[in-house]
This record gives sequence, C-alpha cells and structure tokens, in this order.
Amino acid sequence: MTLLRAYGWETRKLARQKRTWSGLATAVLYALAFVLTLSLKKNAGLPPDIPLAKQVTHTAVVLPLALLAFATFFGAPVISSLVAGDIVSSEDANNTLKMILTRSTTRTAIYWAKVLAAATYGIALMTALFATSTIGSLIAWGLHGATLLNGRHVSGGHALGLDALAYVTYLLPLAALIGVAVFLSTVTRNSAAAIVGTVIFSLAFQGVAVLPGIKQAKDWLFPKQFEAWESLFGHAGDSIARAALICAVYALVPLVAGWIVFVRRDVAGA
Repeated sequence: MTLLRAYGWETRKLARQKRTWSGLATAVLYALAFVLTLSLKKNAGLPPDIPLAKQVTHTAVVLPLALLAFATFFGAPVISSLVAGDIVSSEDANNTLKMILTRSTTRTAIYWAKVLAAATYGIALMTALFATSTIGSLIAWGLHGATLLNGRHVSGGHALGLDALAYVTYLLPLAALIGVAVFLSTVTRNSAAAIVGTVIFSLAFQGVAVLPGIKQAKDWLFPKQFEAWESLFGHAGDSIARAALICAVYALVPLVAGWIVFVRRDVAGA
C-alpha cells in the first residue's frame, strides 16, 4: 500500500503542474495540425516510406500511424522526457526532497512511484495523440477498409484495432526513453539536462543505426524498436517480441541505476 499511496501523491502533483497539461495540449495540436493540413491542402500526401501512405486521405486509419513515424526522430524523446526528466530533479530545484524523504514511506517506494507516474503520463500522451488523430481523421475521411503492406485487405474496424495495438507497441521504446529520462533526472538533479540528455541519447543511437557495416546488428539497436508496430501491418523483419525484450533492457538498466543513486543519496545534501 505504501507504493500505491506514494503513486497517488505523484500523480496528483503532476495533475497540478502546467507542464503536464502543456504536454497534453501539444500532443493534441500536433495531431490536429496534420489532420487540417492533409484535409485542406490540395494534393497533400505523406512520404512514401510511411506505411500505407498512399491511403492517407482514403481512410481514417492511416494518419495515426503517420504520427508515430514522424514522432520517432525527435517528438518521442521530447514528450517522454518532458515529465520524466523533471520528476526527480524538480524536488531538488524546489528544495522539497528532504521533506518527502521524511514521510512514513521508503525511498524505494518514492522512487518507483515517480517512475510509475512518469509512465502514466507517457500513456496519457499517447492516448491523447491516438484519440485526437483518430477522431479528426474519422471526421475528415471516414472509416473505410485498408490494404496492408502484405496485400491483405481488412475492414476499417479491423484496421482501427491494429492502430490501437500499434500505439500500445509504441509504448515499449517510449518506456525505455522514460527510463533514461528518470535516470538523468535523478543523477544530474537538473530538468533541462535530463531532457536534453534523453534527446541526445535517442539521436546518438539513430546516428549509429545509419553507419555502414552494422546491417546485421541494426535489428537489435534501439531505433529499430520504434518500427516494431509495422509488423502488425504486414511489414517483414519487424518483431514486437524482440522489441519488448530489447526495450525492457534499455528501460530497466537506467531505472535500476537511478534507484541505486536515489536510495543512497545523502539526505542532508539532497
């Protein structure tokens, strides 16, 4: 019950912060911008390397997928670290860490409650993105069947269900970025450093992924896991199971390291 009580504290604190609602508003505006641009601009389209790109104005199920593809390079690190990168370091900035450590709960419970709160916010962001893009697309283009990458035709309802699963799958690499952001927030005690550090972490891996000579290892690198959802739509070579394994490692290693730092932190110097 100690962990659940601490989790309740953390989620209530997030709900009172402007940063929390600003992030959600940004996700909504991001989705609406795509819907309005594609529906109002004549001959508008998407880059051909995005799954089902040619069908974007034919059915509502394509645009939510395009938002995932575009968010991978910069949006995902930013939205994941917006709260996660601040959730521990803000206690240092506001001089409240010593106060919360004197509560009748353990440091371990406080740390993992913060992790769960950051993860909850990540889920809320993706839910807002999916709901806004889906509703906007339904209004603009309606719900129709789609042809998957393997040539199989599915109904609109079935494709929309695949969209939902795609967003759930996208939470796997997002969880890894949240883990990195929480770790950096704990170690640096600086929100800006944690946010920038998470972005650099993601961009560095993307740079490594395009280097020549690592084709065989590319499937196991972090950036590839953002594409795991494409296997739901018939894309060969992507694996959700592999993404779950790799992202679990990328998430747990920094989270455990951050926990070790947090529980050993000197309260007097916190």
